[in-house]
Formats: sequence, C-alpha cells, structure tokens
Amino acid sequence: MLNSYLKKASVLLRYRLNISEDKASDQEIINTIQKGVVFKGVNLWTLIFAIIIASIGLDVNSTAVIIGAMLISPLMGPIMGIGLGAGIGNLALLKKAGKNLLIASGIALMTSTTYFVLSPIHLAQSELLARTSPTIWDVLIAFVGGTAGIVASTRKQFNNIIPGVAIATALMPPLCTAGFGLANLEWSYFFGALYLYLINSVFISIATFLAVRFMKINPTDGLNGAAQKKIRNWVGLIAVLTIVPSIYLAYRFVSKEYFTRNATRMINEELVNKGTVVLSRKVIAEKREIQLFLLKEKNQDSIVQVLNSKTKHYNISEARIILTHKDLTNLGLSKEDLMRKNALEQLLQRQQNRLQAVEQEISELKQAAQFDTQFMNEKERVIREYSTLFGAYKEMGIEKTFTYTPDGPKDTVVAALITPFKPLSNKEKKNLSDWLNLKFKPYQVKLILN
Repeated sequence: MLNSYLKKASVLLRYRLNISEDKASDQEIINTIQKGVVFKGVNLWTLIFAIIIASIGLDVNSTAVIIGAMLISPLMGPIMGIGLGAGIGNLALLKKAGKNLLIASGIALMTSTTYFVLSPIHLAQSELLARTSPTIWDVLIAFVGGTAGIVASTRKQFNNIIPGVAIATALMPPLCTAGFGLANLEWSYFFGALYLYLINSVFISIATFLAVRFMKINPTDGLNGAAQKKIRNWVGLIAVLTIVPSIYLAYRFVSKEYFTRNATRMINEELVNKGTVVLSRKVIAEKREIQLFLLKEKNQDSIVQVLNSKTKHYNISEARIILTHKDLTNLGLSKEDLMRKNALEQLLQRQQNRLQAVEQEISELKQAAQFDTQFMNEKERVIREYSTLFGAYKEMGIEKTFTYTPDGPKDTVVAALITPFKPLSNKEKKNLSDWLNLKFKPYQVKLILN
C-alpha cells in the first residue's frame, strides 16, 4: 500500500516538475543564446545607454531609474554564452563569449567612470553603498536567477522571466559603482563592486552550465570525455574561489547586524523609553563600540554603570560604551525647551488615547507617527554613513526642532551638531550641507560645526 502511494506521488511530482514541455529544439536554444553574445552595433550602444542611465540612478539615489537600466541591459548574453559553451563543449563559443564579456565590461566601466568624473555630485548614496559589500546571499541570487534565465531561454515562446532575472541579478549597478570608485579613487567601492559583478557573472554562467547539462542539450562541437572533465574541474574551481570570500563577508555582515540590532534595542529599552534624552547614537559593530551623545545629565556615571550591567542580558557583553554629553543652550534649544517639548509630547499622547474614537484624529496621528519613524530611520542611516563620506567625528547630534519668532513657531527644522576630528574645507562643508538637506527633505537643515 505504501509503495503504491509513493509511486503515485513520484509520478505526480515528475509531472508537475517536468521542464521538457514547450522546450525548443537544441539548435534553436543555441542559436538564441549565440545571438546575444557579440557586442557591436545596437548591442553596444544599448549597453552604453543602460550604463549611463544606471549611473544617473545611483547618483540621484533613484531605485526606479536603476531598475529601468537593468531591464534594457544586454549583459546577460555573453554571460549565458559562457555557460552554454562550457555545457555543450563548444570551445569556440566559450572563447567568443568570454572575449565579448571582457570587452563589454571594459566599455561599461569606462562609460560609468567618465560619467562620475563629469558629474557634479560626488556623494555615495545608499543605492550605491549597497553594491560595495557582496555576501553569500548575492551568490544564491545570481545562481537561482541564472537558472531561471536559462530555463526561460530554452522555451519556444517568449516569456517575462528574463526581465525579472535582469533585475534580480543586477549586473549594471555594480559596474557603475566600480566606475564611481575609480572616478573618486575610492578603492574599497571599486573592488567591492567588481567582486559583486564577478559573483553575478560567474554564478549565472555556472547555473547556465548546469542547466544545459541537466537538460542534455546536445553539443554541436562536442569534446571528448577528458576535455569535458577538465571543463567541469575548472568550473568547480572557479565557483569555490568566487564563493569563499562571500561566505566570510556574510559572516561579518550577520555578526555586525546582530550586534547593531541588540545594541539599538538596549539603548531604546534602557534609555529612551525611560526618559533619557539621546541626541544621537552610533553603533560601530566592527569595534564592538556604542557611542552615545546625551543631553547633559547629572547622573551620567550611573547611566554607564547601568548599561554595562545590561550588556550581557542583550548578548553584547563585549560592547564598549562611550558616553558623551552636550549642553544645548548655545543651539537655541535649551534644556527647558526640551522639557517643555517632552511634556507637550506626553500631553499629546494622552489626548490621542482619549480621542481614539475620532477617526480623523487617529488618521492624522498615524501620519505624524509615520513621519517620525521615517525621520528616525533616516537619522540612523546618516549617522552610519557619515564617517564613510566625511571622515571620523568626535560628537554628532541630530534632532528635529522648531524656529521661533515673536509671533510663535515659524517652521520645523533639523538641527545637526557635528564635531569632526579635523576641520572641513569649504567644499566639504557645502557637500555636507547639501547631503544633509537631501537626506532630510522636506525639512531644512541647520548645520552647526564645532
């Protein structure tokens, strides 16, 4: 009885997972992939246009523009050609695809570098920074995306899988990020982005190779068994050499995220939720360091003792806590003003609880809470990215406040107090001011440098 059920389940599974249906002929598959291997004419111009569009998207931090560039990018052609050539044992196709991939990559890198040299914006936005630290997850995305791409390419009819693969595997943004690094001599960006591009290229090719072997696509220029074994060995070696650094980077990434998350939770639960005014915070996971910038408190020594006693509870016992404070009277925001602001916020919270039945009021309060959350998230990103863009700092405080006239509150502004280790040039000050105003838009930023 059990064997009968297992057989039925096996038949049903094979039926559902069968990929032979609607499969094109072997020669049609080979011809389709070969058409996209060579970069000249329209293909080459399309690549240049896509690179410029992606570079602009990274420059202005526009996800939509970057996605558009990935959709029109023709880089998948030679990458899949390498996998196909290795899979069917066609050395001529393998060499041709490899040569064209190198040419296309070189032209793309030169185009993006030229753009970023000429661009008046020289700030690394979050979309760009996201392409500088690849991990094992990027390997998995490239492999699975490449597998989906080759399966789609073996169908008789066109389908919408290839555009999705182009977006998921993201070949264009890493090349543009490498161009930004080269143009600004930021070598960590350059090599990090090139490594991500290498990961995507290698594992899309490997996925294509394995899929071709699995579907038993017949070679047009087959090699003998020894040559095929040699190709398999090279594929395995390249895969291992590519994947090992990403595993190490993934371990570092997870460790840093775990420390940052627990440190943030400790700050919120032990300080913010208990009434301590935290003007800014910086969690440096690499150094296991927590830097807090508080409003001047009489019991700051006891605050440090409390936090040190709580680190074990939050699984960050190795953390080193650095506590600094500042009297904000010179910023136009006295401690009395802060106390009044906190009192008003508490009063507003109580009124919100009393007026829960009023739908319009609830809607307005939810919208205000959303803006506050967005502001806090943006503030965290600014604190994390500042050192990378402008160097180390001694102290930093970022908070929303109000400007007043004799007639009352005039406008909401973001007050940013920053004490860098070394003075900033006028150009750096302007770049910093422009960056902060871009980050906290629509609020106006009041920058104060000590």
